[in-house]
Amino acid sequence: MKSMILLASLVIALVADTGAQAQSKVYTWTDSRGKLYITDDPPPVDASVKDVVEDSAVTPAEARQRQQQRLQRDEARLDDKRRSDLEGILRRAREADEQAQEAVQKADEQTQHALEYRKRFGNTPSRREQFKYKIRAEEEKAEAARAEAQRAIDTARAASEEARTALNPPQPGKP
Repeated sequence: MKSMILLASLVIALVADTGAQAQSKVYTWTDSRGKLYITDDPPPVDASVKDVVEDSAVTPAEARQRQQQRLQRDEARLDDKRRSDLEGILRRAREADEQAQEAVQKADEQTQHALEYRKRFGNTPSRREQFKYKIRAEEEKAEAARAEAQRAIDTARAASEEARTALNPPQPGKP
């Protein structure tokens, strides 16, 4: 029984040793046709060896540490992406708000212009009749500017809501 255990442990040690050696070297070589190979097996004698990379054996503690570092890097990248996405959302919300303010200001100016135009050319019934098409055109421009301002306000409101949601994600309902 002891010999069987000794033989089994010798086989396990031999297999583990050959497995570690097989993964400790990586060969890059080309064959006679110019095809590139990257293997952990030694190249044939007639092959042109480009590179041999040797890797020292990694202890389980080192493997865990590398895995932990990889996870930390991945988490940092994810945080950077989230931050970048959030900054983009906030930037779009600010731009939409600025556009809405500009559109409202333009609509106010156009409305004021239409009122002044009506006052200047519509002070008597005969002048009102003579300039009715121009007065109507100015009023339509003012109405179009107000509609554009309303669309800009709606866009800014939606962007603001998106930013608010991104800053404060909805919490799952409590049971």
